[in-house]
Parts: sequence; C-alpha cells; structure tokens
Amino acid sequence: MNFAPVHIVDTASVAPAHALHYAQLIREQLAPVMRDAGAPMIELRRTSDQLGEDVLVQVVWNVEDHAAWNRVRRNFFMDPRWHAVWAEIAPLRRGGTRRFFYPMLEGAEA
Repeated sequence: MNFAPVHIVDTASVAPAHALHYAQLIREQLAPVMRDAGAPMIELRRTSDQLGEDVLVQVVWNVEDHAAWNRVRRNFFMDPRWHAVWAEIAPLRRGGTRRFFYPMLEGAEA
C-alpha cells in the first residue's frame, strides 16, 4: 500500500458552548500556521451542538508523506504563532484523537 499522500485527521471533543469559537480559532489562526509549515487544511467540520453531548470538531491536514509530516511538525513547533494559538485552543479541548489516513488505490485489497 502506498502511504502517500497523508491526511492527518484531528478530532477534538469540545463543549457545545465553545465549539464555534474552537472552529474559528482553527480556521482563522491555526490553519495559516499549518499552511506555512507545509500542511494545508483541506477540511473542517463539526457535529451538531443540539445533541446534548460534546461537539466533535474535525480538521484534516494534508501532507505529501510521513517524512513531510516530520518536517511540518518541526516547522510549526518552531513558529511562535502555533504556541500562541495552541494556548487558546488547548483549554477548550476535552479530549480527542489524531489519525493518519491514506487513499485507497483502485483494485487494492481492503
């Protein structure tokens, strides 16, 4: 299986009252930092705040491969903007996951 490109899927659990603000921080402040580091955001979505449970906010970043992800991580971690926005984002998160997804090739075994 070809492990490229890589989609890094970050899913955060956020209180309904904070979900919109959390998504705005991702879109307006974190996405430019990640883009400049080499991982553009390709999707941002969330679950409903009308379900009586935490909202899941999911963001998908795109990188060429795992070697590129290692460079991107170094790049954003060295960027003071990342630390500033993460200081705002982190207290809003109640939990979450990061998963790495890869495209399936036609005819490849599932």
